[in-house]
Amino acid sequence: MASSSASAERGNFWSRFAPAFPALLLAQFALLACAVVSGVADTAWNGSERWAIAGVALAQAVLVLLRVMPILLLLSLPLLALRRERLRLVALAVLWSLLIVAQVGLNQYFQVAHVPLGADLFGYSAAEIRTTLSGDTPLDPRSMLAYALPLLLLWGGLYMGARKWPSGSMRWTSLLLVAGLFAWLMPLPMGAHVLKDDAARDLASNKLAWFCGDVWRWSKGSTVVAPASGNAATAAASADEPPLDPQFPFLHPEQTLDTLGPYFSPTSDGRPPNVVVIVVEGLGRSFSGPQASLGSFTPFLDELSARSLYFDNFLSNQGRTFGVLPSLFNSAPLAKEGFTALAEHMPPGPGLFNLLGQQGYHTAFYNGTDTTFDNERAFMQLQGVQHLVDKKEFGPGYQLNPFSEWGYPDKELVSRVLADSAQLQTPFLLAMQTISMHTAYQFPGQDAYRARFEQRLHELHIPDDQLGAYRANADIYSTVLYTDDQLHRYFDAVAKLPWYANTVFVITGDHRLPEIPMGEHIDRYHVPLIVFSPLLKQARHFRAVSSQLDVTPSLLALLSHTYGLKRPAQTPWLGTGLDVDDSFRNIHQLPLQQTKTSAPDYLAGRWWLHNGQLFELQDGMHLTPADDAFALEWVTRRLQRYAQANAIFMQKLVLAPDGATPKLVAYQEPAQRAQPIGEAPVMHGLSTDSAEVTVAGHGVQLTATFSNGDAQPSRSFVPLAVLTAEDGHELQEISGSAMQLPANGQRQVQLGLPRPEACSSRCYVSVFPSDPQTGKAMGQGRYHMPVDANAAVDRTQ
Repeated sequence: MASSSASAERGNFWSRFAPAFPALLLAQFALLACAVVSGVADTAWNGSERWAIAGVALAQAVLVLLRVMPILLLLSLPLLALRRERLRLVALAVLWSLLIVAQVGLNQYFQVAHVPLGADLFGYSAAEIRTTLSGDTPLDPRSMLAYALPLLLLWGGLYMGARKWPSGSMRWTSLLLVAGLFAWLMPLPMGAHVLKDDAARDLASNKLAWFCGDVWRWSKGSTVVAPASGNAATAAASADEPPLDPQFPFLHPEQTLDTLGPYFSPTSDGRPPNVVVIVVEGLGRSFSGPQASLGSFTPFLDELSARSLYFDNFLSNQGRTFGVLPSLFNSAPLAKEGFTALAEHMPPGPGLFNLLGQQGYHTAFYNGTDTTFDNERAFMQLQGVQHLVDKKEFGPGYQLNPFSEWGYPDKELVSRVLADSAQLQTPFLLAMQTISMHTAYQFPGQDAYRARFEQRLHELHIPDDQLGAYRANADIYSTVLYTDDQLHRYFDAVAKLPWYANTVFVITGDHRLPEIPMGEHIDRYHVPLIVFSPLLKQARHFRAVSSQLDVTPSLLALLSHTYGLKRPAQTPWLGTGLDVDDSFRNIHQLPLQQTKTSAPDYLAGRWWLHNGQLFELQDGMHLTPADDAFALEWVTRRLQRYAQANAIFMQKLVLAPDGATPKLVAYQEPAQRAQPIGEAPVMHGLSTDSAEVTVAGHGVQLTATFSNGDAQPSRSFVPLAVLTAEDGHELQEISGSAMQLPANGQRQVQLGLPRPEACSSRCYVSVFPSDPQTGKAMGQGRYHMPVDANAAVDRTQ
């Protein structure tokens, strides 16, 4: 009798789970609705796209909840066995509330950062996390509802369901358990392929699944390929490649060509020029520079770029700030969680600061924040910087930003740099790192820049149906305008100083800020590079791809070849120098890492490898999924070789035999350009070989020749021509019929565009092969060809 009673009791608490489950399901639906509504509010997605996002998010949420079910059931059974009903109810509510609270936190992080939170949580200290999120906690009614509604529905549902617990069904609980186990056989992300861009896919993704999956990947140590044991550690990626050096796997003769030198004149005093490097927090190409996809909100930098060497297709090597200083100034490997994460184990190596310091340059670094963040202070001290000013050394007379814990806003940073500028000893190397274009995107005097933002929307002719999406990010865009204004103030001030005429200025972004939704994964890395100097002979725009790893090698080549300094005979630099070709191409091989704990991406030639998936890099900096087994194997070998070298470096923690003081030699033009190991061929694929623009009557006639440089038929594409006004906004576009070119084939196409009234004097036309489904560029096109309304034939390219 006692045994029968115990069995009944066990069955009773087993059966209590199913009647309680609807409360959790209801809370999950509320959680999902709040997240999707907040995510799509004030965006440019149309109704069908929003419903697609909601559908994918729902499918993923249900699947994840079912996957959690077996674990949740196991944890809940002891609580359901409690004899006192009130205690049972409270205990279950607390346990299930923890699941809801965790998801609410992950969803709210995404609402702030616009990227899902993953293992990068463990790459920062508690103090760094607090600083990063300072001023960012969303307290608007929509966010408060997202916090409260799921919990209220959970508690209310459990209270109502408690009445039915005694009559619950063991069968329903068993069915839920079976469904939960079966859910592990179904893949995630469900349905994400139907969404058009990364921003939509990120919004629809289940943030709990993302977090758990990324933490699992990180815990398995997949960010670095471990070296094999013994002599196999030096094995090559393929039989035709030399083995890696077991002590200095990155070391090689330094033979970077001086690609910048032909554009520079001698200095007025015969001495080497000063160098100023400005690292702009969050500066992305999508909202800065000519033909920016979102329209440019940096009018001063746009004007400066027109007088500069401007690199349209430039990449940062990290998706957050953690890697920018080692990449930009030392062309250093990423290590495991960023070079600076090595902390006291960071090895010395040749870099821009120590090499110029050894040759008589005075060096200085300015940052308005606490440079212990990301170990920037330790890194700069390792480089031998003589004068380092950060939040702690600013001195009196400057106002901290009252809206965040980062420190001094960019206006105060520029004022602090200018305070020292008249006393700088030449030649000097000075670097300035801004901070305002970071969450929470707030600063004193912001109302004036919000008004400037509205004016800029009018200047850019943003369509009415997109204004809501822009205004939802008004704080961000107004901050971009503010930082641009402070850079304008800096250049206006130093232009009056005697050293200005003999100075090279380099401006780039550390990465593209993620809070404005990104269309593609590559957007996170696509940043401007501006090289400006009064010494420039001419301004040029280059369309070849380069990265921050190439900046220091090119600057040292310029200073040694054109201005008489010396450079190291050997370096461990990953970069091979800035490519100044006018055509769109990539001759580099380079790693990229989005966060400290991300698995590295790799770009080699026209192939981009991301999480094991192959993409083709297209003109306009687009990534198109590629199905090419040979290319996948080739670029995977390139990544493996880098990862192998990186793993050896992590074991040895030595970059070069002479550390930061290598043997310095005069520049010598190599007899033959050094070929990177396994160098990729110049881009082939689809290209626009020529384009002729003819103005006739009230229209523009375009004749373009498309070719396929591959040994297999091209993908189907649509010839697309876009006419833009002088300020960059689109006026007209016209497309031809879809076509496919045979292997090594070629075809001429004619397109006619009516000339609108806005093109009364001068406008521009671009032509490129485009994807039939998305309209995005494929392969190489011809861009920004001027059309003179007063000429019969404007230009042939």
